[in-house]
Amino acid sequence: MRRRGSYLQNFTWVGVLLLVMGAVFLSVAVATQFLIAAPEDVNLSINGVRQPATQETLRTARMLFLGIFGGFGSVLAIPGIIICVLAKRRRLLERRLKAEGMCISANILEYVPSGVRVNHRRLERMRCAYTDEKGITYIFKSSILWADPSPFLPQGKVDVYCDRDNISRYFVDVDGSVGLGDRVIEL
Repeated sequence: MRRRGSYLQNFTWVGVLLLVMGAVFLSVAVATQFLIAAPEDVNLSINGVRQPATQETLRTARMLFLGIFGGFGSVLAIPGIIICVLAKRRRLLERRLKAEGMCISANILEYVPSGVRVNHRRLERMRCAYTDEKGITYIFKSSILWADPSPFLPQGKVDVYCDRDNISRYFVDVDGSVGLGDRVIEL
């Protein structure tokens, strides 16, 4: 079985990790609301004043726990959801552009550093250019790359899939241009 590799850096795991951590905190916060406890089991002090053991004290303690753990879980889960949704939207856009968009072959210009560092190494983006028949030059940037694919790119060109109506919606297909899984097999 050949492993399908990629030159593109994938950060979806960060969103999944945040989402799972947030779900754990939220589930603990909700589960404590259903625990059977007597008012005498609660030792609650507000502003340094010990509260008497009543049903109201038990409800206040549960609400404080729900607010603290639930708030912390929400702070973790919401960015996780946003990261996962944006990654899914990007993958859907890439699939749609590959299926319905126009494919152009762009010349590689350079590799520019991105703002992302992994293992004390700055990851890069590929800049490529395409000049249409009207003489207009379009410059495209790839997603973040974890390795330099240029030794495997034929004639220094890369495929770019553009929306037919809006050329600013594009996808630089580095993996497809290299031929990962076909010509290049990652071991």
